[in-house]
Amino acid sequence: MNYIIGVDGGGTKTEAVAYDLDGNKISEGIGGFGNLLINEKKAIANIIQAIEECVMPINNGSCHYICLGLAGYGGVENPKGIKSALNRAFKAPFTIVNDAIIAHAALLKGNDGILTISGTGSVSIGIHKGIEKSAGGWGHILGDEGSGYWIAMQAFIKMTKEEDEGYIYSQLSKSILHKLGYNSVMELKKFIYSATKSEIAAFVPLIVHHAVKGDGFSQNILNQAGYHLSKQTLEVIKKLKLSENVTIAIKGSILTNISLVQSSFINHIKLENPNVKFVLEDVSATLGCYYIALKHLK
Repeated sequence: MNYIIGVDGGGTKTEAVAYDLDGNKISEGIGGFGNLLINEKKAIANIIQAIEECVMPINNGSCHYICLGLAGYGGVENPKGIKSALNRAFKAPFTIVNDAIIAHAALLKGNDGILTISGTGSVSIGIHKGIEKSAGGWGHILGDEGSGYWIAMQAFIKMTKEEDEGYIYSQLSKSILHKLGYNSVMELKKFIYSATKSEIAAFVPLIVHHAVKGDGFSQNILNQAGYHLSKQTLEVIKKLKLSENVTIAIKGSILTNISLVQSSFINHIKLENPNVKFVLEDVSATLGCYYIALKHLK
């Protein structure tokens, strides 16, 4: 059996999937985080473990290509370590790209279009006739508007305003304090300046809960998130000079799971470009590796 292996290496886990040359899933393997920026040596070991676990059930097969999409790969100063390790461990040719590229290929089936991602962070990536453009993806200090981190921070910032201006704490603020085990907003710095981005973004479900109950401020944050993501996406459309037949896919828990964000995103884009086609289904990012590998094999 001839097959292709796709690898999606993220900040918490690595998924390796073998596909036959028709794109059918054969087997899979799971390892720990695959982001080289966290701990390169450990990440490489996790990636190889996931691939080996994926290959193990395949009898008398031949791997034609390995495509890896790794979180943070664009920030790796010297990729020699991962490339040397892959050459030692496997005989097949391989390509390494950023994880957003394989997600783009997966959702758009290897075709041109735009992918907007909003999870803890946010980014929009567009590909048209071999040209790649992006907007966002600057990280939480420089940007990431519309991301889970950004949404949560709007609520935390509002809490500081309530404290400074002497207002009674809102129900949302009280809920956040209760979750943190604090009695006063004055204690907030203890959490904010020691928490990770994902720990801060973990407060988004609480904001969504209050939005569903009718809290106007929470609803406004989520609507604003959708607007920021739409603006980012429209910038990519402009950079690629697209005017018609534009396809936009979405990925990430904020855009796919929060209806207020998704509807705001779609509506703002339709105001600018009513004929846009949206891809809202979710598929494994490793499928994008299959489409990328096919292009290399051709």
